[in-house]
Amino acid sequence: MLIDISQIEVFLLIFIRISSALVVLPVFENKAFPTSVKVGFSIALTLLLMPVLQISLPHTSGTLVEYFLLAMREVACGILMGFAGQFLFYAVEIAGQLIGFQSGLSIVSSIDPNTNANSDVLTKAYRLLMLMLFLSFNGHHLMLQTLVDSFHIVPIGQFSIDGRITEWAYHTGTLVMAKGVQLAAPLMISLLLTDIGLGILTRVAPTMNVFILGFPLKIGLTMFLASVSIGVVTNIFSVQYVEFMRSFPSILRLMVHP
Repeated sequence: MLIDISQIEVFLLIFIRISSALVVLPVFENKAFPTSVKVGFSIALTLLLMPVLQISLPHTSGTLVEYFLLAMREVACGILMGFAGQFLFYAVEIAGQLIGFQSGLSIVSSIDPNTNANSDVLTKAYRLLMLMLFLSFNGHHLMLQTLVDSFHIVPIGQFSIDGRITEWAYHTGTLVMAKGVQLAAPLMISLLLTDIGLGILTRVAPTMNVFILGFPLKIGLTMFLASVSIGVVTNIFSVQYVEFMRSFPSILRLMVHP
């Protein structure tokens, strides 16, 4: 049986983009997915897509250097798609970190094995809840569908970064920060009023140990308010999810020269 070298080269480029995206895409980037499973899943998905996509190599000189540059483009394309998907969760994580810092829960922060960064209890709880919502919306299926569609929107070898994607990242980052502050604002204001009340209490009763009283009070208030407002957080995430998935194809178009 003759082996078509060009098909092997196309297979490797498709595999590189898919595996690079799975390293960063929501759900799939979780450390609960072993690397061997991600590699096997990427190979299986590439084998399924090869006869469907009918991709051909772009016109190049055919040298090893040219092929290496094509592979690097696919790595960058996959990673950038994964980071774009992560923007969906950043607002909730920012809100959790702000509330955790204000309430004192950040004192018991630990290393999150998924991100290798410090993360407090509330931030982890928010992210796990949003991941469950994401899975209930079949978000992982839509992410995979978008990954497949990316080969039509951003053909092999056509990936490029210009000012448009930079402008999108700046604009989206600003919106994410604003939404995170909006989500955290009610709890932060309540905790601020609690601090003011404790400050007044220290003036009224100087001998009282406000630290011993205030620490469990603020944590208990935070847990109560977080549980009461969880419905609002999930509704905001649902709306943000719909808007984000609708705009994902337009994000991919920013990765190609107009």
